Amino acid sequence: MISFAPIWALVLRHVYIWQRDVNLLLCGFYWPLLDILIWGFLGSWIATFQQTELHNYKVAALLGILLWQIVGRGCNIMILSFTEELWSNNVVNLFSLPLRTIEWACGIVLFNAIAMFLTTVFCMLVMFFLYDISMWYVISTFLFFLPPLFFSSIWIGFTCLQVLITWGKRGQELGFVVCWFCLPFSGAYYPVEVLPYWAQKISACLPMSYVFQGMRGYVMHHQDPTSYLIKGYVLSILYAICAVVLFMYCFNRSKHKGLARLTD
Repeated sequence: MISFAPIWALVLRHVYIWQRDVNLLLCGFYWPLLDILIWGFLGSWIATFQQTELHNYKVAALLGILLWQIVGRGCNIMILSFTEELWSNNVVNLFSLPLRTIEWACGIVLFNAIAMFLTTVFCMLVMFFLYDISMWYVISTFLFFLPPLFFSSIWIGFTCLQVLITWGKRGQELGFVVCWFCLPFSGAYYPVEVLPYWAQKISACLPMSYVFQGMRGYVMHHQDPTSYLIKGYVLSILYAICAVVLFMYCFNRSKHKGLARLTD
């Protein structure tokens, strides 16, 4: 006969773990909240339009999804590259080698570029087989708006790495939260105008919001995206430089405290 006591004891064990581990709380509550925000705002935007006003929306939506992979998934790749070293307890060994921090950072960025190239090719092949759209138009438009978003993936990625290099394994989930926090405010799937006033102020500080706004206007309304791209380039490059410099500072400070503590 099954006893209820050990079953309830196991439940309590995991409840206590959840209370002490912020990673589990973020996993349980943040990601559902993110889905509600994204698809809720998307639905609010679509509800304000007549069908005829959503000209070329399918292409704009697919490009938004494809371009966000550069930012979101590119940032994930940078986080996972470092967490792999954490979980294999290889951080101390790695940086005991004649490997400078800037060389490691460049290697991560290069790996990010290669991985995102493969992901992009795969996504475009899927789009080619599933959707009736001009692939040449999608590819040319994607390449046009790609560079500032790649710089954005770098600054967000190194910002997340600052969390990991400070808190180690305990900051893993928080690193992913920092990465995907930007998605609702970036306007990847909907214009930032549908956001609340306070959220639009956050969007104005993100270079991705200008790039996606320019892309959507270019695809759906044939508007000139130059002004949006300039803002996206300036902000993303400036943020990327600041993020790399701040990461180097945090890394050197963490190194003095001892990298072995990151794997605890």
